[in-house]
Amino acid sequence: MPEKLTPLLSKNISRRTFLSRVGGFIANHWLLSTLPLGSAGVLGWAEHDTMALKREQWDLFYPNLPAALEGKTICQLSDLHLESLRISPERIDQVVMAQKPDLLVITGDIISTRTDLNKLTPFLGRLTATYGKYVVMGNNDYSNLSHTLFKRYLQQLRNLGWIPLLNDASFLAQLNLWVIGVDDPATAHDDVELAYQKVFSSSPPPTPPFRLVLAHSTDCLDDVAKNGAELLLTGHTHGGQIRLPGLQPLITNTYLGDYGIYEGYHVINDVPLYINRGIGESVIPLRFNVPPEVAFFTLHLGEAPPKHHS
Repeated sequence: MPEKLTPLLSKNISRRTFLSRVGGFIANHWLLSTLPLGSAGVLGWAEHDTMALKREQWDLFYPNLPAALEGKTICQLSDLHLESLRISPERIDQVVMAQKPDLLVITGDIISTRTDLNKLTPFLGRLTATYGKYVVMGNNDYSNLSHTLFKRYLQQLRNLGWIPLLNDASFLAQLNLWVIGVDDPATAHDDVELAYQKVFSSSPPPTPPFRLVLAHSTDCLDDVAKNGAELLLTGHTHGGQIRLPGLQPLITNTYLGDYGIYEGYHVINDVPLYINRGIGESVIPLRFNVPPEVAFFTLHLGEAPPKHHS
């Protein structure tokens, strides 16, 4: 087990629909059966948590930060799950663009079904960032799409100004920044050595560049740590999505999640890591005690510990 070095932590759904979708999930997880999920109070709480999109803002400090990155802000979206998302495109646009991010990234699971391809433009088309928009794939991005439709999906993203990185990297010379995209670890599409290939084959600049690594799941962490990263941004866990007060989430679907590391900022094996709770939901179209988030990271020169502002 890796050592955990720095832990830090619009459409209504009817009760009948909620209970019908929850059914089998609760049957397989006895703790949930202790909740009076049919009650209006708990359902209302879950409705609130599902729609309450939060800004999570971080100031991160690096003693060797490239000068061009001082004060620059990276915005991370994750796990939109457009097949069931009820937060409006306008709300996401409002939260993201109010911060005027310098870089925008999505760490996987935008879509799950073929019909979700029609939703990309309203949700992603208006988002902009000064230095570019990058995206990596998650397990749901690969489900239910033929090779032909998957190619169409990637082309649609490119047409909207997003750059997919499938075990690939892009160097932003004006920022002295590598954006390194690891393909989905949850479906064994990850090849970290291939993702770093351009990084190691290029001529190094006079000042060591900042390495921003994007991956859907933390399950690639061991290989990322071998190659080095100043920041690894991931998602996939949904923060557990349903978490009973005072208890750990029932499902996180990651190796680190099994050890209680399933959301927020950590430093593990010398890699600063952030696990985003995501925006959408999977299996059950509700969150409980785990609100959706958009995360912002502002980079600074210095040696201060990370500062969180919610």
